[in-house]
Amino acid sequence: MLKKIISMTVVLAMFMAVSGVAYAEENNSDKSLTRGAASLVLPGWGQYLNNEMDNKSGKFKTGAMIVLEIGGIVTTILLGTLVGYPVIWVGIGILMFNHIWSASDAYLKVPVGPEVAMKGDKLNR
Repeated sequence: MLKKIISMTVVLAMFMAVSGVAYAEENNSDKSLTRGAASLVLPGWGQYLNNEMDNKSGKFKTGAMIVLEIGGIVTTILLGTLVGYPVIWVGIGILMFNHIWSASDAYLKVPVGPEVAMKGDKLNR
C-alpha cells in the first residue's frame, strides 16, 4: 500500500513539473513564488494575498483549505496517540495534500495587473 502511495505521488509530481504557466510580465514570477511559498507554509495565506477572499468561490475554497488543515492536524494527533505509527500517515497525507493544493493554487492564480490584462471584444480575422 505504501509503495502505491509513493508511486502515485511521484506520478503526480511529474505531471505538475511539466505543466507550464505563461505570464505577460517577467516580474510576476517573483510575486507568484512568494504567494505559493506563503500558502505552502500556511494554507490559505497565498489565497488571501491574491485577494481571492473578495468572491464567494474564493471564500469557499479558502474555508475548505482551513477545514482540511484542522482535520489533518486532529487526525494526525488522534491516530498517533490511539493507533500508532503506520496509520499516522493518513493524517500526514491529508496535511501534505492540503499544503500542496494550496501552494499550487496560490502560485497559479496570482492576479495580473490591469496594464496586461486581456479585456475587450474578440478579434476578427
